[in-house]
Amino acid sequence: MKLVLVLALALLGAVSARQLHEGAPEQEVPAEQGEEEPGEPEPPCPTETESFRMIVPGQEGHTCRYVIVNNCQPFWKAQRLCARCYRGRLASIHNYATNHRLSCTARTRTNRGQVWLGGITSRRGGRAFSRWMDHSPWNYTNWARGNPSRAGQNCIVLCTADGHWRSVSCGTHLPFICEY
Repeated sequence: MKLVLVLALALLGAVSARQLHEGAPEQEVPAEQGEEEPGEPEPPCPTETESFRMIVPGQEGHTCRYVIVNNCQPFWKAQRLCARCYRGRLASIHNYATNHRLSCTARTRTNRGQVWLGGITSRRGGRAFSRWMDHSPWNYTNWARGNPSRAGQNCIVLCTADGHWRSVSCGTHLPFICEY
């Protein structure tokens, strides 16, 4: 059963290929993933009216594609929907321009003040650490005052009003941004 869970996490990008080869340690499997009811059916993919696709020119000629989904889900379910429906993942942000563009678009396309990004904060040795679920470098931040939370493990949201990030409980139901 553990191998099946590790393989599923690898497909979702929550475990790296290196960790699969070495055997993923228990602490790499976030507890929140197991909190949903077993056998609970996955929600259908978002419809065209529940989502908005956009393209953002990236650095060095790379183009980033995003979809803002207005169908509120907890973090882990949003991550699985990104993988299943868009062959992507919750978005990671690496510069001011992308952060600004996504927050402005999410503000006009959702009716909520926060949307999920693909990051997690956790506490080790009394300090908060943050990482992107896609294992990309943690090279840009835009934390709101008092964040990230230093209490346990939380997931990262983008505030649509000001573009700041906050760490909130991963079980909160929110719209989300997929990157594909």
